[in-house]
Amino acid sequence: MTLNKHFFKGFLIGLLVVILINIFAAHLFSDCGLPALFGLGGCADAISRLGFPFVFFEQGGFAYHSTLNPPFLILDLVIGLGIAMGTGFFFNRKKK
Repeated sequence: MTLNKHFFKGFLIGLLVVILINIFAAHLFSDCGLPALFGLGGCADAISRLGFPFVFFEQGGFAYHSTLNPPFLILDLVIGLGIAMGTGFFFNRKKK
């Protein structure tokens, strides 16, 4: 099976969907929403969280803390690339 422009389009669509889901999850998981990730939140003790399906980064809080979990980051990247490749192969399949 040759990889062509259909695979590339599907891959980009899958990657875009994964990125948008992660942005939406960061908005929902963070205490003050997406502005808290950029330091613009109105909450004094907001906790910002990143990652979907696994939260790999967390920072903030009244007693400030910052945590990065590299295994969860790698798992999130592998899952995201797997979804993007899956949509790429789905778009690339031959229609009968």
